[in-house]
Amino acid sequence: MVMLNKNGFKLPRVEKEKFTLLIRLGLEYNSQKMLFKIKYYNNISQLQDVLQDILKTEIAFTQTCTICGTDFGCSTCKYIKICPTKDQPFSCICNQCLRPKRVMQQQLLF
Repeated sequence: MVMLNKNGFKLPRVEKEKFTLLIRLGLEYNSQKMLFKIKYYNNISQLQDVLQDILKTEIAFTQTCTICGTDFGCSTCKYIKICPTKDQPFSCICNQCLRPKRVMQQQLLF
């Protein structure tokens, strides 16, 4: 499995048709940095299928923690079996921030 950061990842060179499809499915390409980035989330499952076809392996996107802002993978989360958005590039709460002590500290700040 390959983990892709929704804010920037590299792909091998793809033919024009696949590149156009990636752009239509919501990716944005920065030619200076040679990085793809998710711009729109409307077609995420189709985008995952196309990226898996290009990379010839399963892919997962990192999540961004809504509390601390770090990017993390879902593989270590205890809720992975029931999560409807696992491995998709959305926001969630990382394991560090889920710890009761951390949650209590965050609540005291508000």
